[in-house]
Amino acid sequence: MGLISGLVDAVVVLFSAVLAVAVPLIDAQTVLPGSLFPAPLVGLKQWYGEEYGDYLMAEKPHFFVGLVWVEIAFLWPLSLANIYGILARRRWSATTSLMAGISTATSMAALMAELKLSGKASDRLIQTYSLFWVFALFATLRGLILRPRRASTSQPPFARRKRA
Repeated sequence: MGLISGLVDAVVVLFSAVLAVAVPLIDAQTVLPGSLFPAPLVGLKQWYGEEYGDYLMAEKPHFFVGLVWVEIAFLWPLSLANIYGILARRRWSATTSLMAGISTATSMAALMAELKLSGKASDRLIQTYSLFWVFALFATLRGLILRPRRASTSQPPFARRKRA
């Protein structure tokens, strides 16, 4: 079980690190004025949009803008917490992983429906977005299954105490 939990932790930390960097530097350009970002970051976003054919970033449909705001306000702080919590082996990191996994899966359901049903998305773009399903799955599994062990105590956690 140690190898599996290590693999799951590594995947969650890796994707959380990607989100910790990409959300404020790339995704935020979707909802904030371009003048707030340095030219190389604006160029990087434009290159990505052209290279992968990401029409969502170019067209900015309202649902996509809403999902980006959820990423900024909710998923980005959770990603930072996941990185710290997993690397520092904090017990609460299972909860932040679960929250990030469920949030990502919910967003991905809307995004993948749009990508598949619109007929505009390239296979490469769908594959790129599909990687976040992997993150959602691993983060959710980590939150539900891979809870850190509690320190052993002499009493069960909810045992009644005798009154004198």
